[in-house]
Amino acid sequence: MSARASSFGRRAEEYERSRPDYGPEPVEFAAARLDLGADAHVLDLGAGTGKLTRRLVERFAAVTAVEPDVAMRALIAGSGALAGSAESIPLPDRSLVLIWRDWWKTDPPPPKEARELMRQVYERPDLERHAGEDDAWRACFEGSPFEELTEENLAPEVLDLDAERLVTLILSTSVFGSLPADEFDRVEGELRRMITGDYRLPVQTQLWWTRLRA
Repeated sequence: MSARASSFGRRAEEYERSRPDYGPEPVEFAAARLDLGADAHVLDLGAGTGKLTRRLVERFAAVTAVEPDVAMRALIAGSGALAGSAESIPLPDRSLVLIWRDWWKTDPPPPKEARELMRQVYERPDLERHAGEDDAWRACFEGSPFEELTEENLAPEVLDLDAERLVTLILSTSVFGSLPADEFDRVEGELRRMITGDYRLPVQTQLWWTRLRA
Protein backbone atom coordinates (compact mmCIF):
# COMPACT_ATOMS: atom_id res chain seq x y z
CA MET A 1 0.00 0.00 0.00
CA SER A 2 1.36 3.46 -0.92
CA ALA A 3 2.42 6.02 1.69
CA ARG A 4 -0.62 8.19 1.00
CA ALA A 5 -3.05 5.27 1.05
CA SER A 6 -1.67 4.05 4.38
CA SER A 7 -1.60 7.51 5.96
CA PHE A 8 -5.31 7.50 6.87
CA GLY A 9 -4.90 4.81 9.50
CA ARG A 10 -2.35 6.87 11.40
CA ARG A 11 -5.17 9.22 12.39
CA ALA A 12 -8.16 6.92 12.12
CA GLU A 13 -9.94 8.27 15.20
CA GLU A 14 -9.52 11.89 14.03
CA TYR A 15 -10.81 10.85 10.59
CA GLU A 16 -13.91 9.29 12.15
CA ARG A 17 -14.53 12.31 14.37
CA SER A 18 -14.01 15.07 11.79
CA ARG A 19 -15.28 13.70 8.48
CA PRO A 20 -18.92 14.58 7.71
CA ASP A 21 -21.44 11.72 7.84
CA TYR A 22 -23.36 10.67 4.75
CA GLY A 23 -27.01 11.58 4.49
CA PRO A 24 -29.51 9.24 2.80
CA GLU A 25 -29.56 11.13 -0.53
CA PRO A 26 -26.45 9.60 -2.21
CA VAL A 27 -27.54 6.08 -1.28
CA GLU A 28 -31.10 6.57 -2.54
CA PHE A 29 -29.79 8.22 -5.71
CA ALA A 30 -27.41 5.33 -6.45
CA ALA A 31 -30.06 2.72 -5.62
CA ALA A 32 -32.47 4.30 -8.11
CA ARG A 33 -29.88 4.54 -10.90
CA LEU A 34 -28.80 0.89 -10.49
CA ASP A 35 -32.27 -0.51 -9.73
CA LEU A 36 -31.18 -1.83 -6.32
CA GLY A 37 -33.94 -3.08 -4.06
CA ALA A 38 -33.83 -3.45 -0.29
CA ASP A 39 -32.75 -7.11 -0.76
CA ALA A 40 -29.57 -6.15 -2.66
CA HIS A 41 -26.06 -7.12 -1.56
CA VAL A 42 -23.86 -4.03 -1.87
CA LEU A 43 -20.16 -3.32 -1.44
CA ASP A 44 -18.54 -0.33 0.28
CA LEU A 45 -15.05 -0.33 -1.25
CA GLY A 46 -12.47 1.79 0.54
CA ALA A 47 -14.87 1.94 3.47
CA GLY A 48 -12.58 3.94 5.74
CA THR A 49 -14.12 3.99 9.21
CA GLY A 50 -17.53 2.94 7.89
CA LYS A 51 -19.30 6.28 7.51
CA LEU A 52 -21.00 5.22 4.28
CA THR A 53 -21.22 1.60 5.44
CA ARG A 54 -23.52 2.59 8.30
CA ARG A 55 -25.87 4.35 5.90
CA LEU A 56 -25.88 1.38 3.52
CA VAL A 57 -26.72 -1.03 6.35
CA GLU A 58 -29.87 1.00 7.03
CA ARG A 59 -30.97 0.58 3.40
CA PHE A 60 -29.88 -2.86 2.14
CA ALA A 61 -30.20 -6.45 3.35
CA ALA A 62 -26.51 -7.30 2.96
CA VAL A 63 -23.53 -4.94 3.01
CA THR A 64 -19.86 -5.87 2.65
CA ALA A 65 -17.22 -3.33 3.66
CA VAL A 66 -13.74 -3.64 2.14
CA GLU A 67 -10.91 -1.47 3.48
CA PRO A 68 -7.13 -1.93 3.06
CA ASP A 69 -6.03 -0.19 6.28
CA VAL A 70 -6.25 -2.28 9.45
CA ALA A 71 -6.64 0.73 11.78
CA MET A 72 -9.52 2.09 9.72
CA ARG A 73 -11.20 -1.34 9.51
CA ALA A 74 -11.08 -1.64 13.30
CA LEU A 75 -13.46 1.33 13.63
CA ILE A 76 -16.14 -0.06 11.31
CA ALA A 77 -19.12 -0.95 13.48
CA GLY A 78 -19.96 -4.57 13.67
CA SER A 79 -16.81 -5.22 11.93
CA GLY A 80 -17.11 -7.98 9.47
CA ALA A 81 -15.09 -5.72 7.19
CA LEU A 82 -12.76 -7.47 4.76
CA ALA A 83 -9.19 -6.60 3.83
CA GLY A 84 -8.91 -5.65 0.19
CA SER A 85 -8.38 -2.84 -2.30
CA ALA A 86 -9.65 -1.56 -5.63
CA GLU A 87 -7.02 -3.74 -7.33
CA SER A 88 -8.08 -6.85 -5.40
CA ILE A 89 -11.75 -6.87 -4.38
CA PRO A 90 -12.78 -10.10 -2.59
CA LEU A 91 -16.17 -10.18 -4.38
CA PRO A 92 -17.46 -10.87 -7.93
CA ASP A 93 -17.92 -8.03 -10.44
CA ARG A 94 -21.34 -6.61 -11.22
CA SER A 95 -22.01 -2.87 -10.99
CA LEU A 96 -20.24 0.18 -9.59
CA VAL A 97 -20.90 3.57 -8.05
CA LEU A 98 -18.02 5.94 -7.27
CA ILE A 99 -18.79 8.61 -4.66
CA TRP A 100 -16.63 11.67 -4.00
CA ARG A 101 -17.21 14.42 -1.48
CA ASP A 102 -15.65 17.81 -2.24
CA TRP A 103 -15.37 20.04 0.84
CA TRP A 104 -12.34 22.29 0.51
CA LYS A 105 -13.88 25.77 0.09
CA THR A 106 -14.96 27.34 3.38
CA ASP A 107 -16.87 30.55 4.04
CA PRO A 108 -14.98 32.57 5.10
CA PRO A 109 -11.68 31.21 3.72
CA PRO A 110 -8.99 30.38 6.29
CA PRO A 111 -6.49 33.18 6.99
CA LYS A 112 -3.98 33.92 4.25
CA GLU A 113 -1.03 32.54 6.22
CA ALA A 114 -2.89 29.25 6.79
CA ARG A 115 -3.75 28.96 3.08
CA GLU A 116 -0.10 29.55 2.21
CA LEU A 117 1.04 26.82 4.60
CA MET A 118 -1.52 24.40 3.14
CA ARG A 119 -0.40 25.28 -0.38
CA GLN A 120 3.20 24.41 0.56
CA VAL A 121 2.06 21.03 1.84
CA TYR A 122 -0.03 20.30 -1.28
CA GLU A 123 2.75 21.32 -3.64
CA ARG A 124 5.71 19.68 -1.91
CA PRO A 125 7.83 17.88 -4.53
CA ASP A 126 7.96 14.56 -2.66
CA LEU A 127 4.16 14.19 -2.46
CA GLU A 128 3.01 11.02 -4.16
CA ARG A 129 0.22 11.83 -6.62
CA HIS A 130 -2.75 9.55 -7.20
CA ALA A 131 -5.24 9.10 -10.03
CA GLY A 132 -8.10 10.70 -8.11
CA GLU A 133 -6.43 14.10 -8.39
CA ASP A 134 -6.97 14.24 -12.15
CA ASP A 135 -9.11 12.43 -14.69
CA ALA A 136 -6.62 9.62 -15.33
CA TRP A 137 -8.77 7.10 -13.44
CA ARG A 138 -11.47 7.37 -16.11
CA ALA A 139 -9.13 5.66 -18.58
CA CYS A 140 -9.41 2.47 -16.50
CA PHE A 141 -12.91 1.97 -17.92
CA GLU A 142 -11.86 2.22 -21.55
CA GLY A 143 -12.19 -1.18 -23.17
CA SER A 144 -13.67 -2.65 -19.97
CA PRO A 145 -16.88 -4.73 -19.82
CA PHE A 146 -18.64 -1.81 -18.08
CA GLU A 147 -20.88 0.74 -19.75
CA GLU A 148 -19.76 4.35 -20.15
CA LEU A 149 -19.57 6.23 -16.84
CA THR A 150 -22.40 8.63 -15.98
CA GLU A 151 -21.59 11.61 -13.73
CA GLU A 152 -24.19 13.26 -11.48
CA ASN A 153 -24.00 15.83 -8.68
CA LEU A 154 -26.25 16.20 -5.65
CA ALA A 155 -27.22 19.48 -4.03
CA PRO A 156 -24.49 20.54 -1.58
CA GLU A 157 -24.92 20.18 2.17
CA VAL A 158 -23.57 23.08 4.26
CA LEU A 159 -21.88 22.27 7.58
CA ASP A 160 -21.13 24.69 10.42
CA LEU A 161 -17.67 23.98 11.86
CA ASP A 162 -15.56 25.51 14.58
CA ALA A 163 -11.82 25.95 14.02
CA GLU A 164 -10.89 22.78 15.92
CA ARG A 165 -13.02 20.54 13.74
CA LEU A 166 -11.98 22.29 10.52
CA VAL A 167 -8.28 21.81 11.27
CA THR A 168 -8.87 18.19 12.29
CA LEU A 169 -10.76 17.63 9.03
CA ILE A 170 -7.94 19.12 6.96
CA LEU A 171 -5.35 17.02 8.79
CA SER A 172 -7.38 13.84 8.18
CA THR A 173 -6.48 13.90 4.46
CA SER A 174 -3.66 11.83 2.98
CA VAL A 175 -1.87 14.98 1.79
CA PHE A 176 -1.18 15.86 5.43
CA GLY A 177 -1.17 12.35 6.89
CA SER A 178 1.73 11.31 4.65
CA LEU A 179 4.00 14.01 6.12
CA PRO A 180 6.87 12.78 8.32
CA ALA A 181 5.76 12.74 11.96
CA ASP A 182 7.83 15.74 13.09
CA GLU A 183 6.72 17.80 10.08
CA PHE A 184 3.10 16.83 10.67
CA ASP A 185 3.32 17.99 14.28
CA ARG A 186 4.79 21.31 13.19
CA VAL A 187 2.10 21.89 10.55
CA GLU A 188 -0.66 20.91 12.95
CA GLY A 189 0.58 23.35 15.57
CA GLU A 190 0.81 26.17 13.03
CA LEU A 191 -2.66 25.54 11.59
CA ARG A 192 -4.25 25.40 15.05
CA ARG A 193 -2.59 28.73 15.87
CA MET A 194 -3.60 30.38 12.59
CA ILE A 195 -7.16 29.12 12.11
CA THR A 196 -9.71 30.48 14.59
CA GLY A 197 -13.40 31.29 14.61
CA ASP A 198 -16.31 29.55 12.89
CA TYR A 199 -16.75 28.45 9.28
CA ARG A 200 -19.42 27.27 6.88
CA LEU A 201 -18.35 24.36 4.71
CA PRO A 202 -20.33 23.36 1.58
CA VAL A 203 -19.99 19.60 0.99
CA GLN A 204 -20.60 18.60 -2.63
CA THR A 205 -21.39 14.93 -3.26
CA GLN A 206 -20.48 13.64 -6.72
CA LEU A 207 -21.43 10.23 -8.11
CA TRP A 208 -20.13 8.32 -11.10
CA TRP A 209 -22.00 5.12 -11.88
CA THR A 210 -21.94 2.31 -14.38
CA ARG A 211 -22.85 -1.36 -14.73
CA LEU A 212 -21.78 -4.38 -16.74
CA ARG A 213 -22.84 -4.24 -20.36
CA ALA A 214 -25.79 -6.43 -21.16
